Amino acid sequence: MLNWIGQTLLPNLRLTSDEIKNLLHGLNGGYVPSGPAGAPTRNRPEVLPTGRNFYSVDMRAMPTESAWDVGRKAAEILIEDYAQAHGDYPKTLGLSMWGTAAMRTGGDDMAQALALLGVRPVWDGPSRRVVDFEILPVSLLGRPRVDVTLRISGFFRDAFPNLIALFDQAVNAVAALAEPAEQNPLAAHVQADFADWQKKGLGDKQSRARSRYRIFGSKPGAYGAGLQGLIEAQNWESDADLARAYINWSGYAYTATKGGMPDGHSALKRLTSAWLKWKLCSKIKTTANMICWILMIIISFKGG
Repeated sequence: MLNWIGQTLLPNLRLTSDEIKNLLHGLNGGYVPSGPAGAPTRNRPEVLPTGRNFYSVDMRAMPTESAWDVGRKAAEILIEDYAQAHGDYPKTLGLSMWGTAAMRTGGDDMAQALALLGVRPVWDGPSRRVVDFEILPVSLLGRPRVDVTLRISGFFRDAFPNLIALFDQAVNAVAALAEPAEQNPLAAHVQADFADWQKKGLGDKQSRARSRYRIFGSKPGAYGAGLQGLIEAQNWESDADLARAYINWSGYAYTATKGGMPDGHSALKRLTSAWLKWKLCSKIKTTANMICWILMIIISFKGG
């Protein structure tokens, strides 16, 4: 370990001064060496030295095993903190999920979402790509499952259709489990919502699909949360104005599709009913190196 630090890590850290040199060289039409994307602070030393023309991760290997370790622990801490504060386990919550964060960490956010559901990825032996998932029994979890809803960014939607499919399939599998409502609030909510949609006149297929929507984002081809322009222009008067814009901008449900790319469905009513059940919303902070402008984006994606 000490040899690796002295011979590899420290020399690569010293080369971070090449960032400005490579930027200017690239702007002048010169060649900039390539390198993997990510955050060296999240168990990704291979991204050093920085200042290279980075390429994305292998999305088929996400969430990575190291991301699973971080996301699983984050889920445990989130549940423990909530239980200590409220005297009960959270039944529902929302997670904000970004594509840039997924690239940086290898999928911490998705790993946390799966862990909250009580689902673990299965990796292929040689390639370490995610090939399936395993539903963990409640007896092994030591706590109830959590009904998780995702608010994904437009970039996440475009870059990681496989993660959308993975989470959607996990939701459907957990919703089909024959477990008591107190152990599996997701299945209980799906059953109640299915009956409610049928009372409103929808058929079995539509009722089943809408009751299981758990991934929401902006309209296909659109990006952002709909609030940044309002806040910057001070074009709002009350929290209701922000809430209305956020809901309208976020009201598209995404599910797994046979073609691979997710297909957005307008689902404002389903989104609103999901939010009314939330006990909290969360987002893993992927780095301590935050710059001022990104704080506005964090605020926007949490509804202002």
